[in-house]
Amino acid sequence: MNIDKEIVARAFAKAGEEPITENEWNEGTNNRVRVVKEFYLAVMLEALSSYDWTSQKKRARLEVIDDEEEENLTSYCYMYALPTDCAKCIELLDGGAYIVEGGFLYTDTENAVLLYVTNYFTGKYIYAEVAEPSADDIDNYYVYEDGVYSKADGYIMGTTYYVRVEEDYNFYSQPVLDPHLSEYIECKLAASLALKLTGDKDKYQMLFNEAQLIGQNAQKKSAEMARNKSKGNPTWVEQLGLN
Repeated sequence: MNIDKEIVARAFAKAGEEPITENEWNEGTNNRVRVVKEFYLAVMLEALSSYDWTSQKKRARLEVIDDEEEENLTSYCYMYALPTDCAKCIELLDGGAYIVEGGFLYTDTENAVLLYVTNYFTGKYIYAEVAEPSADDIDNYYVYEDGVYSKADGYIMGTTYYVRVEEDYNFYSQPVLDPHLSEYIECKLAASLALKLTGDKDKYQMLFNEAQLIGQNAQKKSAEMARNKSKGNPTWVEQLGLN
């Protein structure tokens, strides 16, 4: 996931702060950039998991778990693994009852298909090429062959080596947000930025309250979108030419 600089710029403006300059972004170590990196992902994930956003819904056929190490101790017949990108369960498509415990869903539904809100988690590592490999660091290196990264067995001069880029953002794909959800996230982010950068609790509370109102409106718009979709009316994606 890349940080959407336009969302951040609008959040800074709402917080009454000057936007981050391109030089600050490029430098990457500026205090304001560090604060954005500290809050952006957390705010995004919290917002996505807070409601049944129509624009963020996905369906997936669940994978049944039949493993002695993960014994089903409930009264339900089937134990399924939740999708790795599941932020919020909505319903099973057959309307069956279920419970969620940990990363598992339990139900009597066979071949269950879950409707849920995605948080864009992929769990996939990103790799970067090592500019100047060193034999001393070989334990941290990977080689790439036939589309697969694997641990390097030993150091060989001239071999191209890679390292895993360890950063939370790299485990998430780029979200596609409808305008109302985006506005909600911007205001939530603005509240966090204002408190962290200025310590102004009154401004934080004002922005927090505004975010709650924007969130309620976004939820209403999301519900309207769901009704329009069921009637065959164009969605925001189609209206903006993004489909």
